[in-house]
Amino acid sequence: MAEVSGSNVPLRAAPAAGDALLEVRDLHVSYAGSVQALRGVSMWVPDGGIVAVLGNNGAGKSTLLRAISGSLGREGGTVDSGSILFEGRPLDVRSASSVVAQGVLQVPEGRRVFAALTVEENLRAGGTAARDPKTRDEARAQVYDLFPILRERRRQRAGLLSGGEQQMLAIGRALMGGPRVLLLDEPSLGLAPLIVEQIGDVITEINRRGTAVVLVEQNAAMALRVATHAFVLEVGRISLEGPAAELARTDEVRDRYLGVGAETSATPVASRTPTASPGTSVRDLVVEGLTVRFGGISALTDVSFTVTSGSLHALIGPNGAGKSTCLNVLSGVYAATEGSARYGDDDLTRLPRHQIAALGISRTFQNMALSPTETVLDNLLVARHRHMRTGFVSAALRLPRARREARKHEAAVVRIADLLGLSRVLHHLVNELPYGDRKRVELARALCAEPGLLLLDEPVAGMNFTESMAMEEAIGTVQHELGISIVLVEHDMRFVMGLADRVTVLDFGRRIADGTPVEVQSDPEVLRAYLGEQQEESR
Repeated sequence: MAEVSGSNVPLRAAPAAGDALLEVRDLHVSYAGSVQALRGVSMWVPDGGIVAVLGNNGAGKSTLLRAISGSLGREGGTVDSGSILFEGRPLDVRSASSVVAQGVLQVPEGRRVFAALTVEENLRAGGTAARDPKTRDEARAQVYDLFPILRERRRQRAGLLSGGEQQMLAIGRALMGGPRVLLLDEPSLGLAPLIVEQIGDVITEINRRGTAVVLVEQNAAMALRVATHAFVLEVGRISLEGPAAELARTDEVRDRYLGVGAETSATPVASRTPTASPGTSVRDLVVEGLTVRFGGISALTDVSFTVTSGSLHALIGPNGAGKSTCLNVLSGVYAATEGSARYGDDDLTRLPRHQIAALGISRTFQNMALSPTETVLDNLLVARHRHMRTGFVSAALRLPRARREARKHEAAVVRIADLLGLSRVLHHLVNELPYGDRKRVELARALCAEPGLLLLDEPVAGMNFTESMAMEEAIGTVQHELGISIVLVEHDMRFVMGLADRVTVLDFGRRIADGTPVEVQSDPEVLRAYLGEQQEESR
């Protein structure tokens, strides 16, 4: 019996090899032949069990799933040594299709549904691994039994589903293949608390019906609630393992992954006094009667709110409430059906994307849009494009004026990198960085455009408690130092309430509340819509 550091809880040793449905033995994985991602990882999955794999971003969790699923090569990784056994025999991981054929299927991080296909067509694509039409029909019936909303929307394009519904579809598509082992990579990423609870219940039900599950998850509370056993990865090694319920009680896991006893933001909103950067144009944003329809579906209906210049305004609500749709209108990705969004004297609903960017409006995305094979510096310099005056020919010939301008823009980039603690990684490739650093690089790139209004879409999605605290501090520093306005879409309520000056709550595309964080937190409509009636009754 092993013991966890800082705890008196004894942990169970791994079972004999014959008791494991899936077993990983002493696995070593590297990228590009040099970056060691896994260093002697051993873990196991019992037949009929749910195993959680926890750890900070960059610990090697997704690499472990890629190695098991046969998709490691697509990411430039190789297995240097070790073995993966399925039912006591070596798992053929030469290709993802061979792994699927053996009964091991993965739902990758970020959902990755086929946006242009309907729900039914996505499920049909997942059913190609089934043995015969009868098996496919039975699998589809099970998916619709687990996710009734997918039956209702079976003819709707997947790209128009909410984030929670897309996650359900991604899981359902994998279940169409009849897996013995289901590999889930961050299924709660970017989802509202009520939806996370539902996903956790679905995982339990999938397991009850006979499928073993490997759950890689940043939401440690949910993962440890549904899992039978858990492993903790740190820097490519297993640092802790044991029954999930016992690990959840250890001081180390409670402090590091559950946030128990951690301090809240060190800089309360009331004490932050923005100091706008010289030359930054910061204006009020006034959204009035904003309505967006896709065919017969209303994504937003008569939504109004005001973002005072220099303030941080949060948009919250359940998945499918219309938050990202609102950001897409403000950034010119979607057209408004009715209403307006005035930034100073300019109506954003009447402008194309490049003109909106030229007004000083920048945005980040939930699923990062960085260039992974370029350096951090090069990624940040891309955002300086709207400030560049030197023509292509002058830059190519490196004329004196072009060299002076290049030095000026690089200095601006370095200042932003310093502000966000990224100076040490400026010359690193983005794909070499841990997830938390990459999220800050995306924030930095948006800031390098010198915006007056910054739109943040799920900045801490997929982060653990420690990383989200670091991002909270970074955003607070940005607002204090640069004095810009920020519109924040985020599901992490501790994060939102620690930063926001004002909060607008959406549900089913309509505004149901607007006020200070304290006012919104006690609003009965918000409690029902965002946390669910069961949560409200328990208060």
